[in-house]
Amino acid sequence: MMKTKLKKDWQGAEKTIEEMHNDARLWKSEVNFIEDEIRFLEHLLSFNYIELLHVGLYKKIEYFVNELTTQKKNGKTLLKLIKEHELVLADLISKNSATENKIFLKKHRNLHNKIEKYFYFFKNNKKQIFKIIEKIMREKNKKMLLNS
Repeated sequence: MMKTKLKKDWQGAEKTIEEMHNDARLWKSEVNFIEDEIRFLEHLLSFNYIELLHVGLYKKIEYFVNELTTQKKNGKTLLKLIKEHELVLADLISKNSATENKIFLKKHRNLHNKIEKYFYFFKNNKKQIFKIIEKIMREKNKKMLLNS
């Protein structure tokens, strides 16, 4: 195993080739998990669609459906970029030149930043969707209690 440390141009830290490979594996895992979460959120919105319409949240539903669609597309794009990134890393390792390649390090940092941004926007949308659904469920429970 190569233990050569690579100087990153960001945050003044160092990373080994193995750490960059692990970054890519973690990114793929997280993006794939978010794909599953997006499917769940879509089902959650569709299951509560009538109640959401009833309380006048059509615009919000439309916004979140569009956001989830965009995030699905972005996730697929990121997975493709991660796979390409891993192929380049494997090639650089085989040529024993990964430690000197500043362009690769910059691309790794840029991909890291894109993925962090993707995670941030997804988590923010997920939080907002949960708040709306929670509100709808509370209203539903109130009606059920009043009618019993």
